Amino acid sequence: MLGFSVGLALLAVFMMRLYRDNLAQELGVDGDRVSVLAAAEDIPAFSQIERSQLTVKEYPRNYLPPRYVTKSLADDVVGQTTMYTIKKGHSISTTDLASTQSEAQLARVITPGMRALALPVNKVNSFGGLLRPKDHVDIIGTFQKPGEGDVETVTLLQNVTVLAVGAKLGAGRGAGDSKGRGGRSGRMSTVTVLVTPEEAELLVFAQDRGELSMTMRNEEDVNTEMELNGKNFADIFRPEVRRTIQRRRDESSGITIIKSKGSRGRRR
Repeated sequence: MLGFSVGLALLAVFMMRLYRDNLAQELGVDGDRVSVLAAAEDIPAFSQIERSQLTVKEYPRNYLPPRYVTKSLADDVVGQTTMYTIKKGHSISTTDLASTQSEAQLARVITPGMRALALPVNKVNSFGGLLRPKDHVDIIGTFQKPGEGDVETVTLLQNVTVLAVGAKLGAGRGAGDSKGRGGRSGRMSTVTVLVTPEEAELLVFAQDRGELSMTMRNEEDVNTEMELNGKNFADIFRPEVRRTIQRRRDESSGITIIKSKGSRGRRR
């Protein structure tokens, strides 16, 4: 009796395995499997993907997730900017990556009431390609005063958010060689910034009438300098102006000058 029961149990196990194998074959999940990139942790939107944030999941070839990215492309994915938050365990999709999105996707990151404005830049005033989306910049213009012939440089806007660098969000690369205003040549690209409609008018007019440059800010520096009056040739050739500028720089940079008897002083 015991032997009969054992035999029935073994037969049941065999039939269950046979049913499972047949079902897997019908559903197409028993064949080749593909290694797909997935998130090893939650990856925030608009952040650059790090290798430690990636893992690999195996999917049956007939049940691959939409727009999947294979394991072999991991090196290409590292450093890309995400368009959306990718939850832990979810597969990485090409639609998650900013560099694969069309320019129309830019509209998704524009704050309501604000505008995206593309400004032409070259390798010099884009910081040699180091400028990245989400950086903050000040925009400076150099102009010739109407009727006077004097040239002056003024700060137009401060603490402006960079939305994109190059043709696509997070791409950081542009196309085409050109020559910038003022005769400076170099590889041209665009920097897209987030501005108000009024600021957009100011920058478009300034771009047409002069030459624009950018200075990059520390990400934690949100202060606005209200005492900037612009600079011209008179400031360059006046020693007292240069000394004042240097003194303010020393005060703001945290550099202390220690003077001692018989010494010219040292910095610390």
